[in-house]
Amino acid sequence: MTGKHRDPRTLRLTGVLALGVAIAAAGVLLGLKPSTPGPQTTAATEMVPLTVKPVAVSGNGFQPLYFASEAVSLGTAESADGVVRLLLRTGEKVRELRRVPKEKTPEFAGFVAEGDRVAWVEITQDDRGLWTIDNASANPRLVTTDLGDIALFDKRDDLVLHDGEVSWVAAVAGEQPSTEVRTVSLGGGEVRINTIEGAYSFTGWPWLSTVNLGDNGPIELRNLQTDERVHVPVQTNELVSCSPTWCRSVIIGAGEANTIIELQRPTGKERFRSASGSVAASTVDVAMLDRFDIYSQPGGKLLLFDIETRRTTLVASGVGQVVSRGHMLSWSTGDNETTVWHVLDLRRLTNP
Repeated sequence: MTGKHRDPRTLRLTGVLALGVAIAAAGVLLGLKPSTPGPQTTAATEMVPLTVKPVAVSGNGFQPLYFASEAVSLGTAESADGVVRLLLRTGEKVRELRRVPKEKTPEFAGFVAEGDRVAWVEITQDDRGLWTIDNASANPRLVTTDLGDIALFDKRDDLVLHDGEVSWVAAVAGEQPSTEVRTVSLGGGEVRINTIEGAYSFTGWPWLSTVNLGDNGPIELRNLQTDERVHVPVQTNELVSCSPTWCRSVIIGAGEANTIIELQRPTGKERFRSASGSVAASTVDVAMLDRFDIYSQPGGKLLLFDIETRRTTLVASGVGQVVSRGHMLSWSTGDNETTVWHVLDLRRLTNP
């Protein structure tokens, strides 16, 4: 349900669970019909200019996968000898972290940071593993290869760092969907597995959210530490995704210009329309920093909706790929030979 997407090489939905979600979601979007939106408060209509200047980063063969800050990023570059290199880029300084032959079709995904530490998943035709670096100058460490049928959704919480450990979800094959919550110490060791009935993904530690499989059933938020559960009501013909604080509803009408996007609390309260017309959600994550939702419009327009002020900002036009993680929003402009990445720390908008 996104608008402009990342390069396909940077996104893989692995596992039975994630693949099923992708197929089901696509079917839902194709079959949606106009629906009466829920109760609304004030709709957002005011467009305001961007008040801070993004940082521009030249592509030059470097494909960013994760921005830890406006100056620090991780990404890949292909060398002439057929090797894909995972690079850590700090300003103009570049350090190689990993190198894998291109013939193994390597993919690096699930990036997450906590303090100076960064963790990610490395997947090839032959192997898969969870890696980490403890700081910008440390050597990469393999934490575990016991990932199960890991499910990656190209979202902030594909991996979750907490309490000196890292957790992720993996699919369990069977007639009814179930999910393994897998956890391991960042120092390595045995992977602990907690199997839960239903299809879930992380939505901010310690919360899980059921994955919308297109059956118009309620979305459940589940706290792994307290077992608190919140059931989010879902109306007919809407695709809902949630964070612990906000849920986004996307309703596709009969024509291209009939999309409705609404936001609400997981309890169903405070529902209001944030966008409508020829518009799409640009990111899987809902309400970055619990405040900003990201949309796309035709012509490569990238929009940022501020939940607090109910205003919409035109961030950029002519946008290609869009990447979001945590508080970092980035997008590309130009073609393959003149690609420029633009990076914005959304915290600068809350404290200009």
